[in-house]
Parts: sequence; C-alpha cells; structure tokens
Amino acid sequence: MKICVIAPTVIPILGKNQKYGGIELVVSLATEELVKRGHDVYLFASGDSQTSAKLVPTAEGAIGQSVSFETEKQANALAYKMAIAENPDVIWDHTLAVHAQVMRQNHSRFLFKADIVLDPVELIDTGDIPVIQTLHYPPKDHLVGLVETLTDNGHFCVSISHDEAKRFTPYIEKGQHLGTVYNALDTGLYSIDPNKTGDYLLWLGRFCMEKGAHIALEVAHKLDMPIKMAGKIAEKHEKDYFDKFIKDNLGPKDEVLGLVSFEEKVQLFQNAEATLMTNLWAEPFGLVAIESMACGTPVMAPSLGALTEVVNGSGVLVPVDDLRLDENDLEVTESQVKYIDRVAKYYPRAKRIASELPRDRVEKIFSIKHNADGYEASFAKAMYLKKEKLKALT
Repeated sequence: MKICVIAPTVIPILGKNQKYGGIELVVSLATEELVKRGHDVYLFASGDSQTSAKLVPTAEGAIGQSVSFETEKQANALAYKMAIAENPDVIWDHTLAVHAQVMRQNHSRFLFKADIVLDPVELIDTGDIPVIQTLHYPPKDHLVGLVETLTDNGHFCVSISHDEAKRFTPYIEKGQHLGTVYNALDTGLYSIDPNKTGDYLLWLGRFCMEKGAHIALEVAHKLDMPIKMAGKIAEKHEKDYFDKFIKDNLGPKDEVLGLVSFEEKVQLFQNAEATLMTNLWAEPFGLVAIESMACGTPVMAPSLGALTEVVNGSGVLVPVDDLRLDENDLEVTESQVKYIDRVAKYYPRAKRIASELPRDRVEKIFSIKHNADGYEASFAKAMYLKKEKLKALT
C-alpha cells in the first residue's frame, strides 16, 4: 500500500528520542513498522523529524506549542494538498483535519478547553482517497463535534480503546468506524530491572487538572513516600495549574523533573514502586500506563475510561464511580480529598503485584505487531468501503 501519514507539526517525530508527545510516539512506531513491512510510506511532519519513511516537511522545524492556531492550520492544509498529489491508497491523519478547524474562543484555565468547530466548507476534498482519523482524544467538549462533522463528511475513524469507541459511537456516522486498534510500545526498549532499588512513587504526564498531578502529590504525602514527577509545563494553562496546585505544596521528598529523555524515563519507570495515574477524566487510552507496565512497575489508576481495560488485573484500579470526579474543577474539592484518601488506602495492593504480570500483559496485547496488523486491516477496509460508496454514486 502507498500510505500518506499526516502528523501534527507542533512537535517533531523523534521515536525513542521523544521527550514529550504520545501521539508522536504512536505515529513513529506505526510508521517504522509499516515501512519494515514493505509499504510505501510518506510522513508529512516537521522537517526536524526522524523517520525511515519518506519525510515530507510541512514546516522547516516543529512550530511549537505557543505558535498561532493559524500557523498550525496552514501547515496541515499543506500536508493534505501534498498528500493528495502523491495519489496514495490511504491518507492516515492524526490531527482531526486541523486545517478546517475554527477556534472561536479559548476558555482554558487549568486544562485546555476551547470552543472549536470544524467548517465543512474548509475541509479539503481528497476525492477517491479515503482518509482515516485515529481518535487520540476523549469524546468531550469540542472533540465530539469535530469527529461528528468529519465522519458526516466521509472520513473514517479508528478508536484506540473500546471504552473510547463506546463513548464516541453516538457521534460517528454509521459505517465510518473501522474498529479499535490499541496503541503499542517497542517492548525491546523497556525491561524489568532485576536490581530495582527505587523507593519512590512516580507520576508522569501533562501538568493540568485532568491528569491530577496534585492528587498524586498528596497521595505521596499521605503515605510519607518520595515522589518523582516528570512532564510538560509549557502552555499557559499548565503553568497556571502548576503554580496553584503543585509549586507551593512541594515537600523535601518531592522532586519535579520536567521533561526527561527516553532513557531517563525508562529508568524512572523501572525503579518506581508504583506509577500513579491519578486522573480526573476518562483516559481514551493511557500510554504512560503501558510504558510503566512494560518495565514491570504496577500502575495505580481510577477505574475510569480506558484504564480499566488497559491496566485490567495487572495493576490496581481504584473505584471512583461514587466520587463524581470533574476535570473542570478549579479548586481541590471534597470529592478530590476522598479520591486522595482512597488511592492511599489501596496502595498496599500495588506492592503485592509481581513485575512479570504487567510486563506479560504488554507483550501480549500492546505489541507493535498487533498495532500494525490492526491498521493494515483498517486501511484495507477503508479502501473497500470508499470504493463501494463511489460505485453507489455512479
């Protein structure tokens, strides 16, 4: 197959050198595997990306997260036009066609929250070339409308968990959902350290309300354990969140590392007693979870969203249905305090989980092979369905 992959241009695609960027890591792994399988793969991304595919720059370098929305849209429109010119079998987009999105207002406070719609008039027509959108996002806020409009206009979609698929189903045009394909890891780059020495808890992610870094911090304080926190503090809402909920609450045993290299990240996972995913939202997947599991370190997470199926019995799932957690909170609420107490109460269960259990789950379910097999099948299905729809119109 000839496959044109359209990636975001905000962050470069760097594979194992990726300091931040879950979508970018997913794109890199899948692209590399598809090239190995003999497909003719074109990657439309920033010019400083690293790939075995044919790199087609849509910007000289990564445009960064502080760039204007219009600049990002222009780069994406260029990617679509150049991809169409290649006349591929499929276009695989990871941006929800940002070129046709219109940001009416940004309401971000302690998490990204914007009023964005998709203008069908601006959506570039790809003719008989099917477009597949991977749904890297949760079905909430403006994202629901974007997916609904895209599938109404003929774009296909692939979900990254069954929970996400179930939540998005009411908004996806019938016949446009190609199935669920789990994200993957190159398990050869992660391993269990038999000489594990860590005596700390780990939190890794974006510093924002929905990811609940402050919950993890308070759990560590309640358990009187050191915690290492690594992640992104780049956008205004992330800085505002960090300043209000993290900065002044740090104790002598707490360490904020910011962004770390891939090698440093693996070592953090390997040596942690447990990785805390103290989300306030329903994760659409949870890449941090499978990275931790691949290093044999159990994940503690709420029984919420995709984490229930990703972690399953290889970690500790904390019941939260009665707590009514809300990622839009602007203060530490009574529900959040109960959440902190409950995670701390369930913590001893994490210490009883053998390292081999989470590692084995990753090898069996979240391998690159399973991921590439799933996308190959999805692309073939999209090609067939697109051809049948065009036949019906003639």
